[in-house]
Amino acid sequence: MWAVSLAGELWFAVMWVLDQLPKMYPVRRAVDVTALEESRLPTMDVLVTTADPEKEPPLATVNTVLSILAADYPADKLTCYVSDDGGAVLMREVLAEASRFAQLWVPFCRKHGVEPRNPEAYFSPVDAGVGDKVRVATRGAYKGTAWPELARDRRRVRREYEELRLRIDALQAGDTRRRRWSRADDNGRSSCWRHGTADVHAGVVQVLIRPPIRTPQPGVADGSELLDLSSVDVRLPALVYVCRQKRRGRAHHGKAGAMNALLRASAVLSNAPFVLNLDCDHYVNNSQALRAGACVMLDDRSAEDVAFVQFPQRFDGVDPGDRYSNHNRVFFDCTELGLDGLQGPIYVGTGCLFRRVALYGADPPRWRPAATMGNDGVAEPCMFGDLAPFLNSVRAAFHQQPERCNTVTEDAVAEAAAALVSCGYEDGTAWGRDVGWIYGTVTEDVATGFRMHRRGWRSAYCATAPDAFRGTAPINLTDRLHQVLRWATGSLEIFFSRNNALLSGGSGRLHPLQRVAYLNTTVYPFTSVVLLLYCLLPAISLLVTGRDGAAFSRDRILLPPSATYMGFLTALMLTLAMVAVLEVRWSGITLREWWRNEQFWMVSATSAYLAAVAQVALKIAAGKQISFKLTSKQTAVAGGKSNRYAELYAVRWTVLMVPPALVLAMNVASMVAATEAGPSMNKGPAATALGVVFNVWVVAHLWPFVLGLMGRWSMTWSPLLLLVAFCTVRLLCFVLQYHTKSNSVVL
Repeated sequence: MWAVSLAGELWFAVMWVLDQLPKMYPVRRAVDVTALEESRLPTMDVLVTTADPEKEPPLATVNTVLSILAADYPADKLTCYVSDDGGAVLMREVLAEASRFAQLWVPFCRKHGVEPRNPEAYFSPVDAGVGDKVRVATRGAYKGTAWPELARDRRRVRREYEELRLRIDALQAGDTRRRRWSRADDNGRSSCWRHGTADVHAGVVQVLIRPPIRTPQPGVADGSELLDLSSVDVRLPALVYVCRQKRRGRAHHGKAGAMNALLRASAVLSNAPFVLNLDCDHYVNNSQALRAGACVMLDDRSAEDVAFVQFPQRFDGVDPGDRYSNHNRVFFDCTELGLDGLQGPIYVGTGCLFRRVALYGADPPRWRPAATMGNDGVAEPCMFGDLAPFLNSVRAAFHQQPERCNTVTEDAVAEAAAALVSCGYEDGTAWGRDVGWIYGTVTEDVATGFRMHRRGWRSAYCATAPDAFRGTAPINLTDRLHQVLRWATGSLEIFFSRNNALLSGGSGRLHPLQRVAYLNTTVYPFTSVVLLLYCLLPAISLLVTGRDGAAFSRDRILLPPSATYMGFLTALMLTLAMVAVLEVRWSGITLREWWRNEQFWMVSATSAYLAAVAQVALKIAAGKQISFKLTSKQTAVAGGKSNRYAELYAVRWTVLMVPPALVLAMNVASMVAATEAGPSMNKGPAATALGVVFNVWVVAHLWPFVLGLMGRWSMTWSPLLLLVAFCTVRLLCFVLQYHTKSNSVVL
């Protein structure tokens, strides 16, 4: 036990140092979007990914697309691409409905300057999170000159949106029947369904909204339209539906493969120099967000070496107490700010604006040899594939030539569907290894960002007010644990891959503290092994010590803690508390948010992290492939608090709950055993008190887990529930003490 204790203390010390070092140079950026002239705004491609219409509601994807189309950005410089990785006919039909509604919604947003430009959030405002509310224009806050016109237009647009929702519901009902028939009669067609997603389908690239003309186009005011749009530009950004080809027996690489297919398809259609990555449930909450990202990318002082701009993740529909730390403020408002003072924040999968050439594996300008600055040989078929139009677009991107927008014919779109999104296009190329999003891990975001930083690129962190983007997060305990399990598994996969931060190259280009940050990001799941022993061993020590004072060994004398040890322990705890308070002060997070992060770290470390270590160990030892469940994108439900957060109180048992439940039961039982044994224990009152304090500390950290197991009982303190829990613990202690005494008699 002393050896385990010493090893555990050393590991915790190393992990604490790895966590603190990258936070030495925090940076806060302020962006003034009005300082950027309209003519300097670059073209931008927005890539949206969706995979399963059952877990990712089509209505959420529609609202995300509408918020992108309505963003405050020139319509002729913006193109939205939606990847339907499940090949669902439903998604294409839903997006077609959204494109028709956009003809009304986008001009309405421009006319009245409404925020947010997500119809669901605008017409059905709910609490967006702790301290934040969705913004809805009121008469006192409206700055225009036609408040009655806004109220009238709002009623008309809301009526049209309600009809859109009804049509989407009807399409979903028909799609459910279609999938049921397909499961019953699976004859190998391209529309067959397995486990809720299509595993075999053809590649499709379809332009739903054509690129607009470059000059503003005002609407008409002849009374034939619902709104008076005579003074409003009615042009819409282009909208493209993309479904990559899938075949049985082929590796499709999940989200990373879908993103690479979108990147290639967008290259021959618009080839914008900047690419924004959004999940289907992350909508544009601040219409100026795209301009803010462009400001950072075009900053004259550091623009050339910035590969991507990461925005913080913010969420709607999270319970007011944020029981499972979905907001993750410590990471987004503390760790990411600290990294921005080094080489830049870590890419976290969504809400990120990329430079296209950085995704193509190019070196930053200051590390690029002068002899290769104008070399056409960078676009080699062995790296990018052999399709000539795509290779030409890659060369144009490297040479920073004007984008070839609005010149693509229907034939070119068909060729892109047949070639660039085919499942065999990447064979024999560098896609997924040195080009595009990285394969081989379920956390392709961290691996992709690390590859860019290793090449010498920098990244930037841009936090706007209001929040740039908002999404949804799982508030159910089981869904949240599975989400954390996927992240932890992906981190360990990166650690045991060629992208290991400790052993990979990048010497001279990768900042030493940036390397430390990536190392910390990939090894943190190993803490679960040591932490589980730490949470169980003191409890076992108290439980095996019976009323007669029998300890582990009759020949071993257990001394009470000395004054020196107590002083050292007190100083250590005060130092850690002071560091935590300091982080809370400079990052702007609250103590409650910090404490929620600490609590859920304990829950994750004793459950999901441990399972991740086991999964990766099986993968390395036995070659067992790792599969993961797609996180369900729940949406806020209008109504009372109990209805809105119904998922919070739903109890769905999973094997991930076994280790924390064991830790909780052992520590509660040890507290009861120590209380019953009292001063007769040969450890002495000081050691016994310290053990009980440790048990209380563990239980306090696991309290969100306790509430999750209680389900709806957690909404009230039921005396009957407390009585049942107390009797259960007393019965467990009686059985353990009886077993200990029986062993003593036998000996």
